[in-house]
Amino acid sequence: MVNFKDFLIKSKFNVKKAKLYQESYDKIMESGLFDKGYYLKTYPHIKKSGMDPLVHYLFYGYKENKFPSPSFNLKRYLQEYPEVEKNNLNPLIHYIDSNNTGFTMDINPFTLRREKILDTNKLFLNNYEFEEEPLVSIIILNRNGIKHLKRLFKDFNDKTNYSNYEIIVVDNASNDGSVNYLKSLDLPITIIENDINVSFSKGNNDAAKIAKGKYLLLLNNDIEPTYGWLNELVGTILEDDEIAAVGAKLLFPYYEDIKNQAKSYSIQHAGVKFREERKPYIYGPYHEYMYSTLIFSEDINTKREVISNTAACLIVKKDVYFEFGGLDENYFYGYEDIDFALKLYTSNYKSIYNPHALLFHHESATRVEDEDKKNQLNYENIMYFLDKWGDFLLKELLNDKINNNKFFTDKKLDITIVSKNPLEILKLAKDFNEMDYNVKIITDFNNLDIGEDCDILISTDKDYNIEKVISRLNLIKVLISQDSDERHDFNLEDIDAEKLLNQIEDKYL
Repeated sequence: MVNFKDFLIKSKFNVKKAKLYQESYDKIMESGLFDKGYYLKTYPHIKKSGMDPLVHYLFYGYKENKFPSPSFNLKRYLQEYPEVEKNNLNPLIHYIDSNNTGFTMDINPFTLRREKILDTNKLFLNNYEFEEEPLVSIIILNRNGIKHLKRLFKDFNDKTNYSNYEIIVVDNASNDGSVNYLKSLDLPITIIENDINVSFSKGNNDAAKIAKGKYLLLLNNDIEPTYGWLNELVGTILEDDEIAAVGAKLLFPYYEDIKNQAKSYSIQHAGVKFREERKPYIYGPYHEYMYSTLIFSEDINTKREVISNTAACLIVKKDVYFEFGGLDENYFYGYEDIDFALKLYTSNYKSIYNPHALLFHHESATRVEDEDKKNQLNYENIMYFLDKWGDFLLKELLNDKINNNKFFTDKKLDITIVSKNPLEILKLAKDFNEMDYNVKIITDFNNLDIGEDCDILISTDKDYNIEKVISRLNLIKVLISQDSDERHDFNLEDIDAEKLLNQIEDKYL
């Protein structure tokens, strides 16, 4: 409750204004015109000030053209009632005093966007019919995630379009009432109650050991399903015996705060690829099409084989899961799903991305809360992953780029050619360009920073200090010359683009 004294102080002891604002405050609160939660999330600095959000809006926010709620279209209101801006009036007070003037509120555009997404996705559902539905064991890890669990299990059974499933929740020492909530649900739930916060790998492995289903479905507790998701995943994994795992299309939910609002209802996951990074020396996995709002475009909305899916929502054949000993427990909340996907790939199993299994991912993790500890664990995950897969990914990414396969990575082969005489390498550069590679020419021998994107560095002069260049550690360095010096890799007179690439493939692949 805001005291009259507060209004009096804010209005600089203008009694008439203070009284008007206090009366308007109560009317606005009763009307629902002001959305406190929206206002604080959209303008987070106000929360830090400790000021009542509506008081802030009445005295300051309206002058800064802040929106009082997502449905009150301030811009349109000022256009329809220009006297408000002309006389420096408060729009909400004007609205209240004008007896609602006939101005119509907007429907939150993000609400409309969500409804359109859900309606559109239903058009693509296969609605698979099964002679017999195989049992699916849905595994969920949880730690103090009661808010997420309530969202996840809201109308859960109605959204699956599939009836034969069990749920195994691994609760990692929650103290927020999560376990009691789970026990209250009328769903086939088994709960593993841990005294400590076990890793993602161990939690899923422990649940898999007691799972009765033919298929395991790893599911984050911060997922919000949409209709038909489980039917789609099961139907897809049954299509081909070589398919061992199927992932889903994940979208970011609606964010009210300005910092994150732009990514609302954009792609969070539509398959995983890799890119090289200079620091740390690692082949970093990334989500393809991340933040794209073209969620039903042909590229994003086509079922396809991928090198990996995120385990935030992933169905796996149980016998294949145990063929590899489950998830590697040397990881702690990071890279374990990518590691598992690479095991599938190198054993000739397929991972499929199904865009019609649509879910929202609210991206809150059941992991370590301490930031320093989390960073240390992440570094250890990266180094362990690199030790296991670094050599394999070096060859696969290079081969992928040379042949323009776009399976492991979207990045093009990047070639830098160093020469004091650009004319002598013009044909070579042109040929590489025609192969759809990125080509850069350097004529300044003092320029040793070639960037982290460069895959192959070619020098036509031994005076260029090729060993001192600033680059990724896995840079391929080539020296071509007209000399007969033994340290030259290739001869400039014989060389052409295709021959050079064939020799690189022979040497490195």
